[in-house]
Amino acid sequence: MRITHVISGLTKGGAERVVVELANIAVEKGHEVTVLAAWPVDPAMMQDQLHPGVGIKFIGATRKKAYLNLIPWIFRNRKWIGSNDVLHCHLTYGAVFGTFVFIVLRKIFRYKKPAVVETNHAVGMPIPPFNRWVHSRMLLFRDGVVFMARDAYWNGFMDKHPGLRSALIVNGIRIPKQDRSAEQHQQFRQKMGVKENCRYLVGTVSMLRPERKPWLYISLLQDVMEAMGDDVQFILAGDGVERDALRAQIEEKDLGDRICMPGLVNNPTSVMSNLDIYVSLCAGETAGISMIEAAMCGIPVVGIQLDPAYTPKETDWVWSNADIHAVAKKIISLLQDTGERKQVAHMQQAHVNQYFTTEAMYTSYDAFYKTVS
Repeated sequence: MRITHVISGLTKGGAERVVVELANIAVEKGHEVTVLAAWPVDPAMMQDQLHPGVGIKFIGATRKKAYLNLIPWIFRNRKWIGSNDVLHCHLTYGAVFGTFVFIVLRKIFRYKKPAVVETNHAVGMPIPPFNRWVHSRMLLFRDGVVFMARDAYWNGFMDKHPGLRSALIVNGIRIPKQDRSAEQHQQFRQKMGVKENCRYLVGTVSMLRPERKPWLYISLLQDVMEAMGDDVQFILAGDGVERDALRAQIEEKDLGDRICMPGLVNNPTSVMSNLDIYVSLCAGETAGISMIEAAMCGIPVVGIQLDPAYTPKETDWVWSNADIHAVAKKIISLLQDTGERKQVAHMQQAHVNQYFTTEAMYTSYDAFYKTVS
């Protein structure tokens, strides 16, 4: 099978990680795979993690040129696009690209291939209503759509369009390798400027963008600090447009010596594996890629729930709550009870190693490809 994944830039992010994982395992299974990125970025961010057998193409040298070149690029490369069995679209650029491919190649030129599918990575995220509506219109130009989670809006959308093939496929990653020696841990603490009297590290690796509400972590730490004092510090790793604003807020609250912001990290497990608790965002019952990765490292994971209407289920592998104060209380409880912390970490690690691996994700996508192509 010939498969092409279309995405914006191969930067740090859950969707980008999914593309790399799917591309790599598909090549290992004997398929011909290409990643079509809109514009190039630093290869160390994600591109270097691609299997040598995965092809890589770019549409434009910059974001602006990638959008300007989109339609001409499709016309110039229509024979190559049509030689693919599956065109798998991701994020906004992939959605726009897939829509034009469906209209130009499938409707105008009457190509039988490729099957155009999309993974909706934004389920449960606080997307502006108009943007979400536009995205829903583009999804009508698909042979199939995959949701990595469910929410009321997209459930309603699928009910209105029963003819559009869909599937729920949770994200998966390879079980990471990590060095958790005492020497490595001490080096990490020194690098991060952790105080000698600090007993616990709580942290996250996140894209510091408005829709991910990174300022919540500051409120979270303040609550935890009131109960734990100097025993705890916070690692807020990642980069994005909110970073400078967060730094200013941290300094304003005089928390500069309690929150470390190391910036972009190319190896997230180098941070996660040194934490006592990992915290990130949940969309309903679905946890992000970073939470899966942290759990695979044996670190207990707690979630900030983005959906205030979500009712937790006994089957949830991550405890989450939309009330930031409740999340802080949960973290405090785990820090104060070593036995419970170890029990949660063991349970979560066993769960993700069984259900959220790359192999499990690939098997579901392979079956879905076959139903639409």
